[in-house]
Amino acid sequence: MKVYKYRYGTQRDLNSLKDDYFYAPHPSRLNDPFENLFLEDQIHHQIELLEKTYAQDVANLKDCVNNLCNKIREKVGIYSLSKTAMHELLWAYYADSHAGFCIEYDLEKLMEWTSSSISLDVMYQDVAPKLDLKKLLNNDNKSFQKLLQYTSGTKSTSWAHEQEIRIVTDNYGRVQYDFRAVKAIYFGLRMPKTIQDLSSQNEELPETAAKVCQEQVMEELQGRGIKYYQIELEPNSYRFNCIEIEDLYKDGTKYKDTLKFIDKSCIDYNGYAWDVSSDYFDKVAEIIRRDPYFDYLNSIAISTYQSEIRNEPIIFASFYKNKEDIIPIKIYFNLDEIDNVYRRLGLNEKSPLS
Repeated sequence: MKVYKYRYGTQRDLNSLKDDYFYAPHPSRLNDPFENLFLEDQIHHQIELLEKTYAQDVANLKDCVNNLCNKIREKVGIYSLSKTAMHELLWAYYADSHAGFCIEYDLEKLMEWTSSSISLDVMYQDVAPKLDLKKLLNNDNKSFQKLLQYTSGTKSTSWAHEQEIRIVTDNYGRVQYDFRAVKAIYFGLRMPKTIQDLSSQNEELPETAAKVCQEQVMEELQGRGIKYYQIELEPNSYRFNCIEIEDLYKDGTKYKDTLKFIDKSCIDYNGYAWDVSSDYFDKVAEIIRRDPYFDYLNSIAISTYQSEIRNEPIIFASFYKNKEDIIPIKIYFNLDEIDNVYRRLGLNEKSPLS
């Protein structure tokens, strides 16, 4: 799913793109003073009824409820996104009156490294959400997601025009992501094109205020396969158009271009009842050793579970980004996908692991 983030167009905005992270601020730092507002009166009333009805000590339950609510209020971070890059008011509010830019993300790719975060569509209503025990005591992941929908994903109907999608993190602050989640940059109507278009005092400003131009964005993000678009006014209307423009650094060095060693002893060539040539396992190795985040191999093998579900042989590659990682990255391929990726990488004439 495509999602969009409007940016003021400062040096800090560009630095976060360059360093592959977004910042999910604490709700108190957002522009809506009612962020993360939820009411617990109903829960406390329900606990009191339990205590009176069953004559049980519910102190532990009270503590659990208070701790959970406090954690949501004190710890969560919120990264606000939009469903469109063509929203007139969002350009005015969040992109320096059209002088900034807008980032297009692949939402699923953006969240691949954030297992403790969820994405949700913001709900808009006229009253603050009220929590009850049923919402708190259901313990599965979907129930927790519903809880965060109420606490951190509900806003006043006054904000409904923004049609917001947001990522809610378990701790506010920086969140690293796979750079391939960034698919495109849309330049605002008034965004400076070259360094010469910037103010003469711009370099003296702190990174939170210093503006950047389109040329700088392309230079810093070269080699990442990002597309660039220019926002324009549609003649005689209140609508925008966007046109794709040339990347000034399209021939720049590929970002994170690596070719790492593969330990073949970590490859399990057993087909486990599936007739799969050993070449496919080697092709997967050739593919993932070129992954920009590949450091060392954990394993390559048939996924018996995925193969059974999809009724075709599925090979997975499991690898680590660095020596400190505990949880490996896993990528799954069917045989057609392996052939297509192998061909797209220009490896068709090359023997696997040669």
